[in-house]
Amino acid sequence: MLPDKTPLRYSEWLGYVFDRPVTPSGWYSDSEDTDFKAEEIEVVALVTHTLENCGADLAEYSDAQVNHGLNYIFDSACSDVVFALMSDSVPISSRLRAISAIKFLYQDCFGPRCAPVLGHNSEPGGNSLNYICYMLWDVSPLSYWERTASPDREIFYNAVVDVLEDALNSTNPACIESALHGLGHILSNHNDRVTGVITAYQKRNTFESLQLRSYAQHASVGRIQ
Repeated sequence: MLPDKTPLRYSEWLGYVFDRPVTPSGWYSDSEDTDFKAEEIEVVALVTHTLENCGADLAEYSDAQVNHGLNYIFDSACSDVVFALMSDSVPISSRLRAISAIKFLYQDCFGPRCAPVLGHNSEPGGNSLNYICYMLWDVSPLSYWERTASPDREIFYNAVVDVLEDALNSTNPACIESALHGLGHILSNHNDRVTGVITAYQKRNTFESLQLRSYAQHASVGRIQ
């Protein structure tokens, strides 16, 4: 846990987002009220603290509960939470910290808890968390900043690439695949760094997994699924 002040409503937020019965479609699909009542700047602080402390603070919740909670945060089809991280009403420094905190999600949650299997070819043995790990950059608008006025969008694209570059250092292939997935999506809009990041990853790895090597090659030309 990082030495930082805990947001006042943090316990309430954790309960609202993660302490829910597990249903096939997720609690946000079964409830009429999925709007956590808070200003965007507070939402960003809550999301940031959650990610920075996810290893300890999400440990009491099942993989399925965490999967649904992270979908609620990141999937724009489940809530508007993620749009607070893209809102001009929130200081850039706060939004950049929130994005950077996704590194902790890979390091302290996805890495230890996801099964080491790949999603793009439906390898068996995955658990509930593998879904959001693999699909994070599909369901989240954080890989697409074209609606943000220049030069800010370059700042945010670079922040996301920083996260994905860091995730490529994971020992869990599910995290590496997720990072390549995100980089492949960003490539078409922001290729200044992405190609170099993927190429550097390819050069330093022997790729015991032929499937992961092939996926990295597809990501390097933006042909991912």
